[in-house]
Amino acid sequence: MNDEYRDATQGMKIFFVVPDLTIFSEEFSKSFFLKGYETYFIHDDPYCSLEKKIHTLFSIFPQVILFFNVDRQINGIDWPSFIGTLQKEYGERAMIGVMYQKRNSQEETKKIEWLYLYTIGIICGCIPMEYNKAKNLYRFVNVLSANQANGQRRFLRTICGESCKANISFQGKDYRCVLRDISISHFSCVFNGETADIPLHEKIKNIQMNLHGILINVDAVICLKRVLNGELVNVFVFRTSEDREGLNPDHLIKVNEIIHSSLTTQITGILKNAFLEKCKD
Repeated sequence: MNDEYRDATQGMKIFFVVPDLTIFSEEFSKSFFLKGYETYFIHDDPYCSLEKKIHTLFSIFPQVILFFNVDRQINGIDWPSFIGTLQKEYGERAMIGVMYQKRNSQEETKKIEWLYLYTIGIICGCIPMEYNKAKNLYRFVNVLSANQANGQRRFLRTICGESCKANISFQGKDYRCVLRDISISHFSCVFNGETADIPLHEKIKNIQMNLHGILINVDAVICLKRVLNGELVNVFVFRTSEDREGLNPDHLIKVNEIIHSSLTTQITGILKNAFLEKCKD
């Protein structure tokens, strides 16, 4: 297990299992990422059974939250029985919620809630979905907040490679650096060649960033210096044009999309390989 794989699989992962995409879009994931919730979608397909996929998630990720669409009919799966079995097998690790189409009958709603919340004992909620995407998105942001679904990380970050660089001007000189990681709140970097001796809490304006070919200019304050693997790593906190913590709205969207794309590509690759291995027989 390499460091990149270990880092990717840590932290709380939220999976929406076979949701109704007409009312719960995969585009929601970008909004969830912006709030610090690392969310992914699990679909049914003929190549690997859903049951095997779910068990694989528990084997890969130390912390998972699963939301099952219990209105979706899946061959070979009885949702109450399947979810109950997961609860027994994984114990406290089984952080499970269910989503279902909102019922017109209050009595039917109570039956669903009683079954999953009290009889089976799921702990992450029983969430009715409406034919209104905006309402469903807002509702689930609150659900994820109530379940502390961002774990110990307030903001999601992605590890950067050689394609993420920055130019920093300090005291009349230009310095080049390579980014190590980036979130919507901060970034860390290592200088190429000469290192800028920037004092802590110094604000640097107009940092020119190249993030996988996307160019942005940002302001940031250096907040930490530390040596890792023999390299001096500088950590900067973003500041807006109004000198508030964070990024300007247009930059916020761009950086969030980069983080979302990078982490989704990474996790999708890990899952694809794991599902192929689990279901090759």
